[in-house]
Amino acid sequence: MLKRKRSFVLSDTPPDIHILTADRQEPLPAHREVVGLFSSVARGLPCDTDGSPTPWDLRGLVLEGESEPVAAAVVERWLDAVYARVDVSRRLPAPASLAETRPLLLLADAVDTRPAVLQALGQALADRADLALTVAVGELKVDLQLKGRLHCILGGALACLQLSGLIGSATTLVAKEAYEPHAAAFPSAVARELESWLHLAGRLNLVPLARALVGFVKAELTANNLSILYPSVGSVFSPRVLQFMPRELLLEGFVLNTLLERPALVGIANEELSVKFHTPLAAACFGQSLETIIQGKAAYTAGGRSVLTVGSATLAATITLGGPSHEECAAPAKQAVAAALED
Repeated sequence: MLKRKRSFVLSDTPPDIHILTADRQEPLPAHREVVGLFSSVARGLPCDTDGSPTPWDLRGLVLEGESEPVAAAVVERWLDAVYARVDVSRRLPAPASLAETRPLLLLADAVDTRPAVLQALGQALADRADLALTVAVGELKVDLQLKGRLHCILGGALACLQLSGLIGSATTLVAKEAYEPHAAAFPSAVARELESWLHLAGRLNLVPLARALVGFVKAELTANNLSILYPSVGSVFSPRVLQFMPRELLLEGFVLNTLLERPALVGIANEELSVKFHTPLAAACFGQSLETIIQGKAAYTAGGRSVLTVGSATLAATITLGGPSHEECAAPAKQAVAAALED
């Protein structure tokens, strides 16, 4: 049996499309058979009768929210994403920063890229453990990791806790002196970035990315008055976010809310309470290890809730009675959503 020598069937075929960009003198070569397969705009380009490469002029394409025409580097990343579908030697681009990814997704949308490519990009982003949301306020610029971290305000500084399930302490991201001048505006800046990304992820139907963003919102509300998001969370779910939210997530949210949200609230108060943390997020809030039993205390608070204190950390707790557990809700919720999506 002959050994395969080529990873791409058109490797010996000269490119027949030249992509023109504003910031590069030399055109970017591409094959019509490839880009036309995954972009309706490329597929509609006229063929030159003299056999010369067809120009695809993107020098006047200004992406949403930008002031300059799309850069050649962004087009190259889009070509990587497209060619990765047919050429094993090309790798799907998945930067760790969402800010770096936005132009690529907007270009893919602008040239009407097929859903298969968009879904692959969205999945590659969501799979990154270090995927970060960039938030800028004045001269302050911070990358907030979407997974495995809880960000909060401690002693006037911006800090984060690692959700490892092990005993740990907070890491300072921005010192008090640098954070304090921007403290009032920071929650709204976080909410603004989340709103923008949830809208884009929904518009392009990038379900794994939207799910990761929603997970970040949920986690960042845990710290209550120390949260970097809580004061402005209402602005995250704007009309356009709800309008474009993937149907799968809307259905899932409705079913889980029905199964888990119950009006049977109780408050607990005790000076000596045994506490066990079942999730890395809960353990990180108190600087404790996962599944370790530790002594704490609880007190009543307004609204039918309790305040739990373990060591020097205090956090509100909502306790409900009866009903199925989160684990028991997972299967019926998954079945209901799958059935609805098949209709």
